[in-house]
Amino acid sequence: MNQSSGAVSLPQVAIVGRPNVGKSTLFNRIVGRREAIVGSQHGMTRDRNTAETDWNGVSFGLIDTGGIDQGSKEDLLRRVEEQVMFAIDIADIVLLVVDGRQGPLPVEHEIASQLRRRGITLILAINKCDQPETADEMELAFHEVGIELMYVIAAEHGFGVADLLDTVTDLLPEAPIVESEEDPPIRVAFVGRPNVGKSSLVNTLLGSERVIVNDQPGTTRDPIDTLLESNGRRYVLVDTAGIRKRARIDTHAEIASVAMARRRMTQADIALLVIDADEGVTHQDLHVAADANRMGCGLIVVVNKWDLVDEEEESLRPQVEENVRERLGRMRYARVAVTSATEGTGIEALLPLVDEVAEARRRRVPTADLNVAFAAMVGRHAPAGGTSAAHPKYLTQVGVNPPRFVAFAGGRGAARGDYTRYLENRLRASFDFAGSPVVIKLRRSRRKKRRARRR
Repeated sequence: MNQSSGAVSLPQVAIVGRPNVGKSTLFNRIVGRREAIVGSQHGMTRDRNTAETDWNGVSFGLIDTGGIDQGSKEDLLRRVEEQVMFAIDIADIVLLVVDGRQGPLPVEHEIASQLRRRGITLILAINKCDQPETADEMELAFHEVGIELMYVIAAEHGFGVADLLDTVTDLLPEAPIVESEEDPPIRVAFVGRPNVGKSSLVNTLLGSERVIVNDQPGTTRDPIDTLLESNGRRYVLVDTAGIRKRARIDTHAEIASVAMARRRMTQADIALLVIDADEGVTHQDLHVAADANRMGCGLIVVVNKWDLVDEEEESLRPQVEENVRERLGRMRYARVAVTSATEGTGIEALLPLVDEVAEARRRRVPTADLNVAFAAMVGRHAPAGGTSAAHPKYLTQVGVNPPRFVAFAGGRGAARGDYTRYLENRLRASFDFAGSPVVIKLRRSRRKKRRARRR
Protein backbone atom coordinates (compact mmCIF):
# COMPACT_ATOMS: atom_id res chain seq x y z
CA MET A 1 0.00 0.00 0.00
CA ASN A 2 1.44 3.36 -1.06
CA GLN A 3 1.14 6.21 1.43
CA SER A 4 2.43 9.50 0.17
CA SER A 5 0.34 11.98 2.07
CA GLY A 6 -0.47 10.15 5.24
CA ALA A 7 -0.11 7.04 7.36
CA VAL A 8 -2.87 4.52 7.96
CA SER A 9 -4.35 3.78 11.38
CA LEU A 10 -4.88 0.07 10.78
CA PRO A 11 -7.99 -1.94 11.75
CA GLN A 12 -7.27 -4.63 14.32
CA VAL A 13 -7.87 -8.40 14.41
CA ALA A 14 -7.47 -10.24 17.75
CA ILE A 15 -6.81 -13.98 18.07
CA VAL A 16 -8.26 -15.43 21.30
CA GLY A 17 -9.03 -18.82 22.82
CA ARG A 18 -8.08 -21.15 25.60
CA PRO A 19 -4.46 -22.32 26.02
CA ASN A 20 -2.72 -24.59 23.50
CA VAL A 21 -5.26 -24.45 20.66
CA GLY A 22 -2.79 -22.99 18.13
CA LYS A 23 -3.33 -19.24 18.42
CA SER A 24 0.35 -18.35 18.06
CA THR A 25 0.77 -20.81 15.19
CA LEU A 26 -2.09 -19.07 13.37
CA PHE A 27 -0.57 -15.68 14.21
CA ASN A 28 2.77 -16.71 12.68
CA ARG A 29 1.03 -18.21 9.64
CA ILE A 30 -0.87 -14.98 8.91
CA VAL A 31 2.10 -12.70 9.58
CA GLY A 32 4.32 -14.89 7.43
CA ARG A 33 7.20 -15.12 9.86
CA ARG A 34 7.96 -16.50 13.32
CA GLU A 35 6.94 -13.57 15.53
CA ALA A 36 5.30 -15.52 18.36
CA ILE A 37 6.79 -18.43 20.31
CA VAL A 38 4.98 -21.73 19.76
CA GLY A 39 5.29 -25.07 21.49
CA SER A 40 3.42 -27.83 23.26
CA GLN A 41 4.03 -26.34 26.71
CA HIS A 42 0.79 -25.06 28.27
CA GLY A 43 0.36 -21.27 28.26
CA MET A 44 3.28 -20.29 26.02
CA THR A 45 1.86 -16.85 25.18
CA ARG A 46 1.21 -14.44 28.07
CA ASP A 47 1.35 -10.83 26.90
CA ARG A 48 -0.36 -9.34 23.85
CA ASN A 49 1.85 -9.72 20.79
CA THR A 50 1.13 -7.45 17.83
CA ALA A 51 2.25 -7.22 14.21
CA GLU A 52 1.21 -5.46 11.03
CA THR A 53 0.34 -7.66 8.08
CA ASP A 54 -1.78 -7.71 4.94
CA TRP A 55 -3.83 -10.02 2.76
CA ASN A 56 -4.57 -9.34 -0.91
CA GLY A 57 -3.55 -5.70 -0.49
CA VAL A 58 -5.59 -5.09 2.68
CA SER A 59 -3.44 -4.14 5.67
CA PHE A 60 -4.43 -4.75 9.29
CA GLY A 61 -2.97 -5.17 12.76
CA LEU A 62 -2.92 -8.69 14.21
CA ILE A 63 -2.96 -9.34 17.98
CA ASP A 64 -1.91 -12.66 19.51
CA THR A 65 -3.11 -13.20 23.08
CA GLY A 66 -2.54 -15.58 25.96
CA GLY A 67 -4.84 -18.50 26.64
CA ILE A 68 -8.06 -17.78 28.54
CA ASP A 69 -8.18 -20.03 31.59
CA GLN A 70 -11.47 -18.99 33.15
CA GLY A 71 -11.90 -19.31 36.88
CA SER A 72 -8.19 -19.56 37.58
CA LYS A 73 -7.11 -18.13 40.93
CA GLU A 74 -3.46 -17.75 39.91
CA ASP A 75 -2.49 -14.09 39.77
CA LEU A 76 -0.41 -14.55 36.60
CA LEU A 77 -3.26 -16.24 34.70
CA ARG A 78 -5.76 -13.60 35.78
CA ARG A 79 -3.42 -10.92 34.44
CA VAL A 80 -3.18 -12.82 31.15
CA GLU A 81 -6.96 -12.73 30.86
CA GLU A 82 -6.98 -8.98 31.50
CA GLN A 83 -4.63 -8.53 28.55
CA VAL A 84 -6.93 -10.67 26.39
CA MET A 85 -9.96 -8.55 27.28
CA PHE A 86 -8.05 -5.38 26.43
CA ALA A 87 -7.17 -6.81 23.00
CA ILE A 88 -10.83 -7.67 22.42
CA ASP A 89 -11.88 -4.13 23.32
CA ILE A 90 -9.66 -2.56 20.65
CA ALA A 91 -10.31 -5.19 17.96
CA ASP A 92 -12.61 -4.81 14.95
CA ILE A 93 -12.75 -8.59 14.44
CA VAL A 94 -12.09 -11.41 16.92
CA LEU A 95 -10.94 -14.86 15.79
CA LEU A 96 -11.93 -17.43 18.42
CA VAL A 97 -9.58 -20.38 17.90
CA VAL A 98 -10.62 -23.85 19.11
CA ASP A 99 -9.09 -27.33 18.86
CA GLY A 100 -11.20 -29.24 16.32
CA ARG A 101 -9.89 -32.61 17.48
CA GLN A 102 -11.28 -32.14 20.99
CA GLY A 103 -14.71 -30.86 20.01
CA PRO A 104 -16.53 -27.94 21.68
CA LEU A 105 -15.78 -27.63 25.40
CA PRO A 106 -17.92 -25.83 28.02
CA VAL A 107 -15.27 -23.12 28.45
CA GLU A 108 -15.55 -22.30 24.73
CA HIS A 109 -19.33 -21.93 24.99
CA GLU A 110 -18.74 -19.44 27.81
CA ILE A 111 -16.06 -17.52 25.90
CA ALA A 112 -18.28 -17.33 22.80
CA SER A 113 -21.20 -16.10 24.91
CA GLN A 114 -19.06 -13.33 26.45
CA LEU A 115 -17.79 -12.24 23.04
CA ARG A 116 -21.28 -12.12 21.51
CA ARG A 117 -22.46 -9.88 24.36
CA ARG A 118 -19.74 -7.38 23.43
CA GLY A 119 -21.32 -6.94 20.00
CA ILE A 120 -18.12 -7.42 17.98
CA THR A 121 -17.62 -9.29 14.71
CA LEU A 122 -16.78 -12.87 15.71
CA ILE A 123 -15.32 -15.68 13.58
CA LEU A 124 -14.76 -19.24 14.82
CA ALA A 125 -11.49 -20.81 13.60
CA ILE A 126 -11.66 -24.58 14.11
CA ASN A 127 -7.98 -25.47 14.15
CA LYS A 128 -5.86 -28.62 13.95
CA CYS A 129 -7.68 -30.23 11.04
CA ASP A 130 -4.83 -32.49 9.94
CA GLN A 131 -7.07 -34.43 7.53
CA PRO A 132 -9.12 -32.17 5.21
CA GLU A 133 -11.71 -34.93 4.68
CA THR A 134 -12.79 -34.49 8.34
CA ALA A 135 -13.48 -30.76 7.92
CA ASP A 136 -17.26 -31.11 7.44
CA GLU A 137 -17.53 -33.33 10.49
CA MET A 138 -15.59 -30.82 12.63
CA GLU A 139 -17.71 -27.91 11.44
CA LEU A 140 -20.92 -29.78 12.24
CA ALA A 141 -19.71 -30.52 15.77
CA PHE A 142 -19.11 -26.81 16.50
CA HIS A 143 -22.51 -25.51 15.29
CA GLU A 144 -23.72 -25.72 18.89
CA VAL A 145 -21.27 -22.94 19.89
CA GLY A 146 -23.61 -20.50 18.10
CA ILE A 147 -21.12 -18.58 15.93
CA GLU A 148 -22.36 -18.10 12.38
CA LEU A 149 -19.00 -17.60 10.65
CA MET A 150 -16.93 -20.78 10.97
CA TYR A 151 -13.79 -21.97 9.16
CA VAL A 152 -12.00 -25.27 9.59
CA ILE A 153 -8.24 -24.74 9.33
CA ALA A 154 -4.84 -26.26 10.03
CA ALA A 155 -2.70 -23.28 11.04
CA GLU A 156 0.49 -25.32 11.05
CA HIS A 157 0.07 -26.44 7.43
CA GLY A 158 -1.97 -23.52 6.08
CA PHE A 159 -5.12 -25.49 5.20
CA GLY A 160 -8.18 -23.21 5.12
CA VAL A 161 -6.30 -20.09 6.25
CA ALA A 162 -6.68 -18.33 2.89
CA ASP A 163 -10.49 -18.67 2.98
CA LEU A 164 -10.50 -17.40 6.56
CA LEU A 165 -8.44 -14.34 5.60
CA ASP A 166 -10.67 -13.60 2.58
CA THR A 167 -13.61 -13.21 4.96
CA VAL A 168 -11.59 -11.24 7.52
CA THR A 169 -10.47 -8.66 4.96
CA ASP A 170 -13.98 -8.40 3.50
CA LEU A 171 -15.38 -7.55 6.95
CA LEU A 172 -12.65 -5.16 8.09
CA PRO A 173 -13.57 -1.45 8.20
CA GLU A 174 -11.69 0.84 5.85
CA ALA A 175 -8.56 2.23 7.48
CA PRO A 176 -8.79 5.99 8.15
CA ILE A 177 -6.00 8.27 6.90
CA VAL A 178 -4.14 10.23 9.58
CA GLU A 179 -1.28 12.70 9.39
CA SER A 180 2.10 11.15 8.68
CA GLU A 181 5.24 11.95 10.61
CA GLU A 182 8.58 12.37 8.92
CA ASP A 183 10.81 10.82 11.56
CA PRO A 184 10.30 7.13 12.39
CA PRO A 185 9.86 6.29 16.08
CA ILE A 186 12.93 5.47 18.16
CA ARG A 187 13.01 1.74 18.89
CA VAL A 188 14.06 1.02 22.48
CA ALA A 189 14.64 -2.61 23.51
CA PHE A 190 14.42 -3.29 27.26
CA VAL A 191 16.93 -6.09 27.83
CA GLY A 192 18.61 -7.80 30.76
CA ARG A 193 18.43 -10.79 33.05
CA PRO A 194 15.08 -12.19 34.24
CA ASN A 195 13.18 -10.42 37.02
CA VAL A 196 15.15 -7.16 37.08
CA GLY A 197 12.07 -5.01 36.38
CA LYS A 198 12.00 -4.58 32.59
CA SER A 199 8.23 -4.98 32.29
CA SER A 200 7.62 -2.75 35.32
CA LEU A 201 9.68 0.02 33.72
CA VAL A 202 7.74 -0.29 30.45
CA ASN A 203 4.42 -0.13 32.28
CA THR A 204 5.52 2.87 34.34
CA LEU A 205 6.56 4.75 31.21
CA LEU A 206 3.26 3.89 29.51
CA GLY A 207 1.15 4.69 32.55
CA SER A 208 -0.72 1.37 32.23
CA GLU A 209 -0.14 -2.35 32.60
CA ARG A 210 0.63 -3.00 28.95
CA VAL A 211 2.85 -5.98 29.79
CA ILE A 212 2.32 -8.51 32.56
CA VAL A 213 4.40 -8.06 35.70
CA ASN A 214 4.86 -10.93 38.14
CA ASP A 215 7.48 -12.09 40.63
CA GLN A 216 7.83 -15.34 38.68
CA PRO A 217 11.06 -15.17 36.62
CA GLY A 218 10.51 -15.51 32.89
CA THR A 219 7.00 -14.03 32.87
CA THR A 220 7.69 -12.24 29.59
CA ARG A 221 8.30 -14.58 26.64
CA ASP A 222 7.32 -12.90 23.37
CA PRO A 223 8.93 -9.51 22.69
CA ILE A 224 6.16 -6.92 23.09
CA ASP A 225 6.20 -3.74 20.98
CA THR A 226 4.24 -0.73 22.22
CA LEU A 227 4.08 2.74 20.67
CA LEU A 228 4.53 5.64 23.10
CA GLU A 229 4.07 9.29 22.19
CA SER A 230 5.56 11.88 24.54
CA ASN A 231 6.35 15.58 24.04
CA GLY A 232 5.77 15.33 20.30
CA ARG A 233 8.12 12.36 19.86
CA ARG A 234 7.37 8.70 19.20
CA TYR A 235 9.02 5.65 20.71
CA VAL A 236 8.50 1.91 20.24
CA LEU A 237 9.16 0.25 23.58
CA VAL A 238 10.13 -3.41 23.17
CA ASP A 239 9.85 -5.51 26.33
CA THR A 240 11.91 -8.68 25.89
CA ALA A 241 12.38 -11.93 27.76
CA GLY A 242 15.08 -12.16 30.41
CA ILE A 243 18.44 -13.27 29.00
CA ARG A 244 20.18 -15.86 31.17
CA LYS A 245 23.43 -17.77 30.74
CA ARG A 246 23.09 -20.39 28.03
CA ALA A 247 24.00 -23.15 30.48
CA ARG A 248 20.92 -22.27 32.57
CA ILE A 249 18.42 -22.23 29.71
CA ASP A 250 16.59 -25.54 29.89
CA THR A 251 13.23 -25.24 28.09
CA HIS A 252 12.16 -24.76 24.49
CA ALA A 253 10.14 -21.69 25.49
CA GLU A 254 13.15 -20.00 27.10
CA ILE A 255 15.50 -20.87 24.24
CA ALA A 256 13.08 -19.29 21.78
CA SER A 257 12.45 -16.29 24.06
CA VAL A 258 16.15 -15.49 24.42
CA ALA A 259 16.72 -15.89 20.68
CA MET A 260 13.90 -13.43 19.97
CA ALA A 261 15.20 -10.98 22.58
CA ARG A 262 18.60 -10.93 20.86
CA ARG A 263 16.97 -10.55 17.44
CA ARG A 264 14.91 -7.58 18.64
CA MET A 265 18.09 -5.98 19.93
CA THR A 266 19.54 -6.11 16.42
CA GLN A 267 16.45 -4.20 15.22
CA ALA A 268 16.59 -1.58 18.00
CA ASP A 269 18.10 1.89 17.95
CA ILE A 270 18.83 1.77 21.66
CA ALA A 271 19.28 -1.09 24.12
CA LEU A 272 18.10 -0.15 27.58
CA LEU A 273 19.96 -2.64 29.79
CA VAL A 274 18.15 -3.05 33.11
CA ILE A 275 20.20 -4.30 36.08
CA ASP A 276 19.33 -4.99 39.71
CA ALA A 277 20.63 -2.27 42.06
CA ASP A 278 21.34 -4.82 44.78
CA GLU A 279 23.36 -7.13 42.51
CA GLY A 280 25.14 -4.55 40.35
CA VAL A 281 26.64 -5.33 36.94
CA THR A 282 26.98 -9.11 36.58
CA HIS A 283 29.00 -11.09 34.03
CA GLN A 284 25.75 -11.78 32.17
CA ASP A 285 24.99 -8.04 32.03
CA LEU A 286 28.43 -7.48 30.50
CA HIS A 287 27.66 -10.06 27.80
CA VAL A 288 24.40 -8.29 26.94
CA ALA A 289 26.15 -4.89 26.86
CA ALA A 290 28.82 -6.34 24.55
CA ASP A 291 26.08 -7.69 22.28
CA ALA A 292 24.49 -4.23 22.11
CA ASN A 293 27.85 -2.69 21.23
CA ARG A 294 28.50 -5.28 18.52
CA MET A 295 25.02 -4.77 17.05
CA GLY A 296 25.46 -0.98 16.94
CA CYS A 297 22.73 -0.14 19.46
CA GLY A 298 22.92 2.91 21.66
CA LEU A 299 23.33 1.80 25.27
CA ILE A 300 21.63 3.03 28.44
CA VAL A 301 22.13 1.11 31.69
CA VAL A 302 19.23 1.44 34.14
CA VAL A 303 20.04 0.56 37.74
CA ASN A 304 16.55 -0.47 38.84
CA LYS A 305 14.99 -1.50 42.19
CA TRP A 306 16.79 1.31 43.98
CA ASP A 307 13.99 1.27 46.57
CA LEU A 308 15.33 -2.09 47.83
CA VAL A 309 18.79 -0.73 48.59
CA ASP A 310 19.57 -0.21 52.29
CA GLU A 311 19.04 3.33 53.56
CA GLU A 312 22.68 3.41 54.67
CA GLU A 313 23.71 3.00 51.01
CA GLU A 314 21.54 5.89 49.79
CA SER A 315 24.48 8.25 50.29
CA LEU A 316 26.45 6.20 47.75
CA ARG A 317 23.97 6.96 44.96
CA PRO A 318 26.14 9.68 43.32
CA GLN A 319 28.91 7.11 42.90
CA VAL A 320 26.67 4.49 41.28
CA GLU A 321 26.88 5.84 37.73
CA GLU A 322 30.67 6.04 37.73
CA ASN A 323 31.00 2.55 39.26
CA VAL A 324 28.72 1.09 36.60
CA ARG A 325 30.71 2.72 33.81
CA GLU A 326 33.99 1.40 35.19
CA ARG A 327 32.52 -2.09 35.38
CA LEU A 328 31.39 -1.86 31.73
CA GLY A 329 34.96 -1.53 30.47
CA ARG A 330 34.92 -0.79 26.72
CA MET A 331 31.19 0.02 26.96
CA ARG A 332 31.82 2.74 29.54
CA TYR A 333 30.41 5.21 27.03
CA ALA A 334 26.91 4.09 28.10
CA ARG A 335 24.57 6.53 29.81
CA VAL A 336 23.43 5.44 33.27
CA ALA A 337 20.18 6.09 35.15
CA VAL A 338 19.06 5.03 38.63
CA THR A 339 15.36 4.17 38.99
CA SER A 340 12.70 2.48 41.05
CA ALA A 341 9.87 1.31 38.80
CA THR A 342 7.65 0.46 41.78
CA GLU A 343 7.99 3.93 43.31
CA GLY A 344 8.25 5.77 39.99
CA THR A 345 11.50 7.53 40.89
CA GLY A 346 14.05 8.34 38.19
CA ILE A 347 11.62 7.39 35.41
CA GLU A 348 11.31 10.97 34.16
CA ALA A 349 14.99 10.91 33.14
CA LEU A 350 14.71 7.90 30.82
CA LEU A 351 13.10 9.39 27.70
CA PRO A 352 15.40 12.47 27.70
CA LEU A 353 18.34 10.03 27.88
CA VAL A 354 16.87 8.04 24.99
CA ASP A 355 16.59 11.27 22.96
CA GLU A 356 20.18 12.20 23.80
CA VAL A 357 21.60 8.81 22.83
CA ALA A 358 19.51 8.66 19.64
CA GLU A 359 20.90 12.07 18.65
CA ALA A 360 24.49 10.94 19.34
CA ARG A 361 23.91 7.77 17.33
CA ARG A 362 22.87 9.70 14.22
CA ARG A 363 25.41 12.56 14.64
CA ARG A 364 27.41 13.47 11.55
CA VAL A 365 30.53 15.57 12.21
CA PRO A 366 31.20 18.42 9.75
CA THR A 367 34.26 17.58 7.63
CA ALA A 368 36.17 20.74 8.62
CA ASP A 369 35.69 20.05 12.34
CA LEU A 370 36.71 16.42 11.86
CA ASN A 371 39.93 17.40 10.04
CA VAL A 372 40.95 19.82 12.81
CA ALA A 373 40.27 17.26 15.53
CA PHE A 374 42.06 14.50 13.62
CA ALA A 375 45.20 16.60 13.15
CA ALA A 376 45.33 17.14 16.91
CA MET A 377 44.85 13.43 17.58
CA VAL A 378 47.73 12.35 15.33
CA GLY A 379 49.99 15.11 16.58
CA ARG A 380 49.43 14.02 20.14
CA HIS A 381 49.90 10.27 19.63
CA ALA A 382 51.25 8.43 16.56
CA PRO A 383 50.73 4.69 15.94
CA ALA A 384 53.15 2.28 17.58
CA GLY A 385 55.72 0.59 15.38
CA GLY A 386 58.61 3.03 15.08
CA THR A 387 59.79 4.05 11.63
CA SER A 388 57.83 1.23 9.98
CA ALA A 389 54.52 2.74 11.05
CA ALA A 390 53.26 5.75 9.11
CA HIS A 391 51.01 8.44 10.57
CA PRO A 392 47.36 8.17 9.47
CA LYS A 393 46.78 10.54 6.57
CA TYR A 394 43.12 11.43 7.05
CA LEU A 395 39.88 10.39 8.76
CA THR A 396 36.45 10.40 7.12
CA GLN A 397 32.98 9.65 8.41
CA VAL A 398 31.25 7.06 6.24
CA GLY A 399 27.95 6.56 8.06
CA VAL A 400 25.67 7.06 11.04
CA ASN A 401 23.42 4.93 13.29
CA PRO A 402 25.98 4.34 14.75
CA PRO A 403 28.69 6.84 13.64
CA ARG A 404 31.24 5.06 11.44
CA PHE A 405 34.69 6.33 10.44
CA VAL A 406 37.58 5.16 8.27
CA ALA A 407 41.18 6.29 8.87
CA PHE A 408 43.60 5.89 5.98
CA ALA A 409 47.31 5.32 6.66
CA GLY A 410 50.35 3.39 5.49
CA GLY A 411 52.73 1.01 7.24
CA ARG A 412 52.08 -1.87 9.64
CA GLY A 413 50.74 0.47 12.32
CA ALA A 414 47.64 1.07 10.25
CA ALA A 415 46.12 -2.25 11.35
CA ARG A 416 46.66 -2.04 15.11
CA GLY A 417 43.50 -2.25 17.23
CA ASP A 418 44.89 -0.23 20.14
CA TYR A 419 45.19 2.81 17.90
CA THR A 420 41.55 2.58 16.88
CA ARG A 421 40.62 2.66 20.56
CA TYR A 422 42.75 5.79 20.99
CA LEU A 423 41.00 7.46 18.04
CA GLU A 424 37.61 6.44 19.41
CA ASN A 425 38.35 7.96 22.81
CA ARG A 426 39.54 11.22 21.23
CA LEU A 427 36.48 11.40 18.98
CA ARG A 428 34.22 10.92 21.98
CA ALA A 429 36.04 13.67 23.87
CA SER A 430 35.73 16.03 20.90
CA PHE A 431 32.17 15.37 19.71
CA ASP A 432 30.22 13.80 22.59
CA PHE A 433 29.01 10.45 21.30
CA ALA A 434 27.81 9.52 24.80
CA GLY A 435 25.67 6.40 24.80
CA SER A 436 26.47 5.44 21.20
CA PRO A 437 28.99 2.98 19.79
CA VAL A 438 31.61 4.49 17.49
CA VAL A 439 33.02 2.27 14.74
CA ILE A 440 36.49 3.03 13.36
CA LYS A 441 38.30 1.08 10.64
CA LEU A 442 42.01 1.60 9.90
CA ARG A 443 42.98 0.98 6.30
CA ARG A 444 46.18 1.20 4.33
CA SER A 445 46.23 3.72 1.55
CA ARG A 446 46.46 2.08 -1.84
CA ARG A 447 49.64 2.84 -3.71
CA LYS A 448 49.54 3.15 -7.44
CA LYS A 449 51.71 0.58 -9.13
CA ARG A 450 54.15 1.95 -11.65
CA ARG A 451 54.36 0.02 -14.85
CA ALA A 452 57.75 -0.19 -16.53
CA ARG A 453 57.80 1.34 -19.94
CA ARG A 454 58.58 -0.98 -22.75
CA ARG A 455 61.39 0.11 -24.95
